[in-house]
Amino acid sequence: MRTVSPPRMASPQAGFTLLETVLALALIGLVATLALPRGSPRDSGTSLRIKAYEMMALLRADRDAARSGGVPVVARVDLTDRMLRSGASDRAVALPPRIAIRISEGLAGGVRFLPDGTATGGEIFLARPGLGALLAVRIDGLTAAIDLDEGRS
Repeated sequence: MRTVSPPRMASPQAGFTLLETVLALALIGLVATLALPRGSPRDSGTSLRIKAYEMMALLRADRDAARSGGVPVVARVDLTDRMLRSGASDRAVALPPRIAIRISEGLAGGVRFLPDGTATGGEIFLARPGLGALLAVRIDGLTAAIDLDEGRS
């Protein structure tokens, strides 16, 4: 005859309790907060580059609108309001006060894109005082190509 042994008690499982896990995550978060740099992304040269790319996108859209629409399109740089305004749409790129802006002499009346693929050439300079960062959004008059030139002074 066979005897039946009583069921064994389950042994306590190894692992962490919820409280231990929460405390460990809180400690990791505290260390990460203290270890990360305190500067924000807008305080770096990256914000300057982002604004330059936004301006380039607006200018390229105006160039393409002039080519496809068959009429000249003028994008205006408003130094008083610190804005680049599209001539083909209601889009605009605003520049914060911490970014300095200057335009070349040829762009005083705006950037004029013609249907034949040419434009008034010139440059829009963006700088961050104190960082030494200087970017130039360059518009080629012959091809209406829009490029970014970094490090020009």
